[in-house]
Amino acid sequence: MCDDNKVRSFSMYEALEKPLTDFLEMGDGVNALPVFEEEFYPESDMVDISLINFIKFISTTFGRRRLPAGFKIVERMRSESLKKKTFRFRSRHPLFVDGTPQYQNVCLVSGMVHLGIPILPYFDGQNVLEANEDPDEYLAILRAENADLF
Repeated sequence: MCDDNKVRSFSMYEALEKPLTDFLEMGDGVNALPVFEEEFYPESDMVDISLINFIKFISTTFGRRRLPAGFKIVERMRSESLKKKTFRFRSRHPLFVDGTPQYQNVCLVSGMVHLGIPILPYFDGQNVLEANEDPDEYLAILRAENADLF
């Protein structure tokens, strides 16, 4: 591990910011609960986290759990030329010291998939969605098939 705790830059796809902040604020409603309500749990320890610390945590802790899905989603985002947002933070973790921006995004998305954080229209929380998985498109096909029956 690198000993130098320098300021690093991470260019994350903007489409990932809202799902991450929504998860921090509301949880997933099943395994992760909404924002901590101190009045209901006065004896509990509270953990405070920022978006960038959450990004670093997910990327480095769960970043290799779902690499194929993460790669597939990031490749689709790249092909759609989505905008990126740059974050600056201190880190000595090899992912942020030596990792390419694509690998960093793949690790983040892989961690999000592992945790079941939806990234619409790419991941619904359980399944990676294909580019053509628009329900209206499938309804149109079914309607056309039904029209042929009559």
